[in-house]
Amino acid sequence: MMKLTPTRLAAALLLPLLVSSALAQGVQKLGFIDTERVYRQSTQAQQIQTTLQNEFGSRQQALQQLRDQGVSLQARLDSGRLSAEEYRRTEQRLIELDRNLVRQAAQLAEEYNLRRNEEFAALQHNANRVIEQLAQRGGYDVILRDAVYVNSKFDITDEVIRELNRQ
Repeated sequence: MMKLTPTRLAAALLLPLLVSSALAQGVQKLGFIDTERVYRQSTQAQQIQTTLQNEFGSRQQALQQLRDQGVSLQARLDSGRLSAEEYRRTEQRLIELDRNLVRQAAQLAEEYNLRRNEEFAALQHNANRVIEQLAQRGGYDVILRDAVYVNSKFDITDEVIRELNRQ
């Protein structure tokens, strides 16, 4: 099920106005694109996911190892078998590990999101170009993106994905 984002809400509110305006002006051919599907199913989107996994996978694994170490340290603390001195040292190690984990996770998330946004901006640019070409070739008067409901006869998402995959 799609989430109702502010963009989709705005589209839902504006879609009836656009459609009625378009119909009043004699729109003959209408198309719809589901951009989320394009971003999930196109070859370029899948290549982006692979690139990001290759680029950030080892750092994500390192973070997972830190999490595992934290769980292990917490289990030692919870065991009740440590002397007071061992408990204090283990607790300090856990606190330091947690700080390090939080810092590294935040840094990784920021870098990952920046790279992801860069990559998907290129995909969006290519998709826009393909959509414009399809509109001109197919004689579309209006092509809409992301609506709450669209009859499947207007959905040209598969055509966009096929065209993107050819490139």
